[in-house]
Amino acid sequence: MRFDDRLATVLARPAVRTADRVAMWRQLLDLLAQRHRDADPALEREALGRLTALRPDVPLAIRQETARTFAGRPIAAALVAFLAADVPAVAGAVLPYARLDQQGWLSILPRLSPTGRGYLRHRRDLGPVIEAALSSFGSTDMQISGEVGPPPAMIEPASRRPVALHSVRSDEPVPPVQALEHGVGEGQIRAIITRIARFRKDRDVAPRRRAVDPADDAASFRFETGTDGVIRWLEGVPRGPLIGETIAVAAHGPHGVDAQAPGAFRRRAPFRDARLVVAGGSTASGEWRIAGVPVFEPSNGRFAGYRCTARRPHVGDRAEPAGPHDVFGAGLAPDSLRQLVHELRTPLNAIGGFAEMIRRQMRGPVSTVYRDRAQSIAEQAGRLLAAVDDLDVAARLSTQRLDLQQLPVDLGAMLGSICSDHAHAAQRRGGALACAIATDLTPVIGDPAALRRMMARLVGGCAALADDAETIHAALVVIPGGLIDLLVGRPRRLLGQSEAALLDPGYSPEGDSPDAPLLGLGFSLHLVRRLAGAVGGTLAIEPDRFQLRLPIAQDPSRISAGS
Repeated sequence: MRFDDRLATVLARPAVRTADRVAMWRQLLDLLAQRHRDADPALEREALGRLTALRPDVPLAIRQETARTFAGRPIAAALVAFLAADVPAVAGAVLPYARLDQQGWLSILPRLSPTGRGYLRHRRDLGPVIEAALSSFGSTDMQISGEVGPPPAMIEPASRRPVALHSVRSDEPVPPVQALEHGVGEGQIRAIITRIARFRKDRDVAPRRRAVDPADDAASFRFETGTDGVIRWLEGVPRGPLIGETIAVAAHGPHGVDAQAPGAFRRRAPFRDARLVVAGGSTASGEWRIAGVPVFEPSNGRFAGYRCTARRPHVGDRAEPAGPHDVFGAGLAPDSLRQLVHELRTPLNAIGGFAEMIRRQMRGPVSTVYRDRAQSIAEQAGRLLAAVDDLDVAARLSTQRLDLQQLPVDLGAMLGSICSDHAHAAQRRGGALACAIATDLTPVIGDPAALRRMMARLVGGCAALADDAETIHAALVVIPGGLIDLLVGRPRRLLGQSEAALLDPGYSPEGDSPDAPLLGLGFSLHLVRRLAGAVGGTLAIEPDRFQLRLPIAQDPSRISAGS
């Protein structure tokens, strides 16, 4: 589109009937939310003015529903300010979830009402600068009239660092702050800066934290998330520390969820006993174990979010080595898992078989569109079957029922085939997979299926995480002492991750491609390590690569079904 005149077209359209005015309201909001860089600012200001004139004619339920559609979407600061200027029911539908940069928030904070700023005070994702700016309005928002006194000391988590505002000197004299009206310009900005400086000095000198009586500590609570994984409803503990938190992204610091919940969220799968650590000094702070199930709309089957429960951890919840009746510490019973695998194989084989018949036109001519769709279905069924087979192997390993054959295997040819398959997929995403195979390889005596599974999961899992213009290197080399090493470089997004994090059964980093391990990278690494032990090898996780070491000639007495 060389010239976007949609906004001008809608503004020029007459709107006499109430239905026309409601439709114009929706269209203008939608167009402003799709703002382009080359948009005409004057036209946008005219659209906001028209929206202000239309607002009294639009029912409250429609205004609230429209504002809710922008939750979590990056929209212009002016549009957030316009929606926040509506009644609290509409402001509350957009402010707790709006996404703006730091400059955007600072530009609209003075234009928000005390109620609007109150919604933002419950968020924990705005950053220390915005939180400090919000605190500077505390004395104005909390009093009815009269002179504004110094802001009270704020309740801050012990782990929160003091805000460093380099634009204000700590030894600068702070003039008394007077109550100001909105929009007075430079005087108000100066007053906000001095309030932020006073808040910083008060917090550094005398930080306070509310003492929590252990007897008042909550034992459980319930919460619900939206489609983006952000907590939007809560019952049982104070709302402040948790509203706005997410289960869709693993924590990068001491507070938040571990990798299990985000892994399940990406697959829209249930989860239980995931870890959640809440910051602060309220009854909601501390460590929790959460469980959740996905919710889908009954009318159209669309994903609607998660319903979750949380409880305090028991003594037995602490991380310990997996027992003999647990699959990789993921809370999966091997016998129940094998029964599930048996029930899944039959329908998956049927789906894949019928899709292959359609693709090959075995039952009559089929159009190209349907053949392509059948091929896609067959490929997805194949990936699901591969995941089911992984679960079956994991269950057999945990119960020491895995039967391993003793056959000569050419690892060089096997690795070449694996790299060829995954190299094409990596190339489609802009990455690359480089494979180097030693020339002095000798055949390995082992189980062909187990060896292929180990190498394919390791190489495929790393290749699937390659960023644009990144090359993953895989090398097969001979080590003195009758050993062969498969060395696979870590993708950039895995650098810095600890071994414990990578081996978490629920770990599956953001950005997994369609050919990545369906059960997650953590589960695949666990499977490779256990299989390596079963064939007399090892898997070592080094800072910049994975090392799968296999014996060239195996003694049958060393082969075991488990371990």
